[in-house]
Amino acid sequence: VSYVIIRCGYRGSTTGALIEDPKFASNIKGAKAAGLKVGVYFFSQAVNEVEAVEEASMVINLVSGYGLNYPVFLDVESSGGRGDKIDAATRTAVCKAFCSTIQNSGYAAGIYAKKRWFTSYINTGSLTGYKIWLAQYAAAPSYTATRYDMWQYSSKGKVSGISGNVDMNISYMNY
Repeated sequence: VSYVIIRCGYRGSTTGALIEDPKFASNIKGAKAAGLKVGVYFFSQAVNEVEAVEEASMVINLVSGYGLNYPVFLDVESSGGRGDKIDAATRTAVCKAFCSTIQNSGYAAGIYAKKRWFTSYINTGSLTGYKIWLAQYAAAPSYTATRYDMWQYSSKGKVSGISGNVDMNISYMNY
């Protein structure tokens, strides 16, 4: 393990409240103390560009001073919540608004989603200016719509010092 992408916060799936992950500060401090490179992700339920900018602004405030090595990712996936109901054009606009706000603050930005979301629920071809973090649990990814910069290949990994399953990823970025 040489890096970790830590959840810093999320937007509630029903009321849309912005919530800091209660373990974010301890997780990022522990990862930095262990010598790991760090990035973060925010679980989005934004339904428009204004909310996406709110989410990005929250992330920028949360990560200030931690010295990120990896990008800030917007996590877009099904949750049975308010963000599931928007169309691909709106979701793509949300991704662009979040990522441009992050990049304008000096951080690298990207989008995390499953293969099906990248191919069916997001106009991914218009987001190639940002990092793409593909989740596809398989022996090898079959996603070919665009390039991807990270690949999440399992949710059942084991890491010493962490109880329970851990998502496992391969980074193709030179950080």
